[in-house]
Amino acid sequence: MKILFYKDPPNINSTLLTWTFAEELRLLGHQVFWGKPKIDSIQKGFIDWVFGNGIDSWDAHNVAKACGAKLHIHLEGVAYWRIGMGSAAKDWGYDKELTSEEIKYHKEQYVKWMSAAYNADSCSVNGERQIIAIQTNLFGGHHLPNCHKLSCGVDARYASTLRPYYPKKWQMVTASRIEEAKKVFMIAEALAKLDVEKLPPWIIIGYGSKEQMERLLHFCNEHKIKAMLYPCYGAEKWRIIKDSCLMLQGWSGIPPSEGLMCKTPVISFNHKDVVELYNDSIYWARDNDTDDMARKIEEQLKNVTDSYNLNWLDTVVENGRDKLLKGQLYACTQEQLAKYYDEKIFI
Repeated sequence: MKILFYKDPPNINSTLLTWTFAEELRLLGHQVFWGKPKIDSIQKGFIDWVFGNGIDSWDAHNVAKACGAKLHIHLEGVAYWRIGMGSAAKDWGYDKELTSEEIKYHKEQYVKWMSAAYNADSCSVNGERQIIAIQTNLFGGHHLPNCHKLSCGVDARYASTLRPYYPKKWQMVTASRIEEAKKVFMIAEALAKLDVEKLPPWIIIGYGSKEQMERLLHFCNEHKIKAMLYPCYGAEKWRIIKDSCLMLQGWSGIPPSEGLMCKTPVISFNHKDVVELYNDSIYWARDNDTDDMARKIEEQLKNVTDSYNLNWLDTVVENGRDKLLKGQLYACTQEQLAKYYDEKIFI
């Protein structure tokens, strides 16, 4: 199959997840192209499938129809507090709630691009709760056509090429964009409630706006938390995750699977979406409860230092990694994701 990813080529500021997914498709024998060509610039019949998502969905639709290709639309996550589902913005770490006019605006924007899925040959959504949210709150209960429940995958092939460091280093890691909804600030607040002098360094693999990053670093410096922002990717990212004795996550879909792949225990707030992804495969703190997160961090670090001498791997991590590699979690490997598209969608 010849597949056009209707989007700009990935760069170092992106997660590179789509790029690694495309590479797995190439390994299966598909030809993959990138870019946003004009409607009349592609020879009819040359492209078999167009993959679109986000605000470019309708443009991807128009290109697909013009060149006679089939269309797949990936519907990215719905932010519940933006469509009036009763989920408050403050519950996601934001400083203020949205007004009814702001909710109306965001809902209209979601509908504007997500509606492309109803004209597509297939679509995919990250998880059952997201499917229900989109169908019920944006499209009056109308079922998404040929919808596949899929999440982006972890780049397990690359991760497996790196030898793990044993014993693991006395350091914690968070892989996340630095923004309010990811709850990285709440993790910092939880760490500030502990004896920071005894805490290991906290490495944050991520980036964000200058304002958000400065705010986070200011808080950490003020509370003497040994934190470092390190927006790296590729082998360096995997080395840090593999070397760390604990991964701390607020709200993220993919990074916990990266921790499991690297045999690193993961603690996350138990937001329903994340629980749906990982169930009993990682450790949980009550959602938005920084006191409980602090207790869980302290408990896990005590396990590492007292019982396992930084070479600890328990059944939760082992079982979670086993489920990931067997394709039993919504968060899968990129290899599994490409195989699913190859066998179920791009056929």
